[in-house]
Amino acid sequence: MKKRILYFMLFFASLNSFAQSKATFSVVGNATNKESLQKNKRLDISKIKVENISNKPIYLVWETVSNTFPKEWDCSMCQHGACQIGIPKGSAFNKLNADQQGFIAIHVIPANKSGNGIVKFKIYDKANPSYAKILTFEVDVL
Repeated sequence: MKKRILYFMLFFASLNSFAQSKATFSVVGNATNKESLQKNKRLDISKIKVENISNKPIYLVWETVSNTFPKEWDCSMCQHGACQIGIPKGSAFNKLNADQQGFIAIHVIPANKSGNGIVKFKIYDKANPSYAKILTFEVDVL
């Protein structure tokens, strides 16, 4: 009897784990944006969209995984619901209802400094952190 109870507990735990890792959002289009601009120009916006593919509201959280943008570049970023100066360590979207889209976007003013850099963001549902995507922005300033 104890073995049977143990098997049932393991079975239900694995079902719960599977349900938690099910995707609640998807990237719309490509998860990587590659941008190229002249050093006397500015990148007004580079945007990657995500969509709530669940049937209930979700709250997406993001973290900066890496940022190799030159320190001389003036950068900012926006997310669904807010904008920040610079590239912060992380934040959260406003609520995304079912079938609603949100985004992460960057802005770069290279201040006449050529170079290249990559910034990567990890994005996940606050209620389901085991399912995550990496959004990547690659910028070349010539």
